Amino acid sequence: MAKSLLKKAKKNLGLKIKAEKAGKIAKKVVKEVSSSSAKSHVESLAHSRRDAAVVWGMIKDGNHSDAEIKEICKSKGFDTLLGEL
Repeated sequence: MAKSLLKKAKKNLGLKIKAEKAGKIAKKVVKEVSSSSAKSHVESLAHSRRDAAVVWGMIKDGNHSDAEIKEICKSKGFDTLLGEL
């Protein structure tokens, strides 16, 4: 009985290590594919808030970084939206 418990423990440990390695690989892929978090946040708010809709209209066709999007919000005076980014 002790041998079978030891085998099960080793097997479970091996499965956990494999799952962790697979999780690390998956996280790396997600980081490379994800888009600008500020852009996605503005897009999600654009349907319900006017300030986000104005900014979304300016950035939707371009390739803007998070810093550029924050600068646009600052220049337009959208301090509430800027605080959320």
